Amino acid sequence: AVGLGAIDTSVCELFHQFLGVGHVHHSPRRKSHYDDEVTFSVQAMVELIEVVVPFMDEHLPDSYKRQQYLEWRMNLFDYWEHHARRRRPCTVDECEQPQRAHGFCRHHLWEFHRQ
Repeated sequence: AVGLGAIDTSVCELFHQFLGVGHVHHSPRRKSHYDDEVTFSVQAMVELIEVVVPFMDEHLPDSYKRQQYLEWRMNLFDYWEHHARRRRPCTVDECEQPQRAHGFCRHHLWEFHRQ
């Protein structure tokens, strides 16, 4: 996520347009002396792995923020490999639809129950 003051809304919108993933959220000020806020965030695990990580690997310069990013990246990949729930494809040959129950997609599960 990238959180900025509302005056910098265009920066978050550029991130959203350039990367083609995530969402831009506007939030009112939390206290009277604060500024309104805008946040660009990406939550979908696949989008983080396939879009955000390659972008950050290529463009984030060597700095303290890069060290923080590398730790976050390591934790992200560890979670992705060992803990993330993923929909497996249907067990019927040539069917790529996600499993629903008993290893079948919705269509093949319905056929199985009809038998």
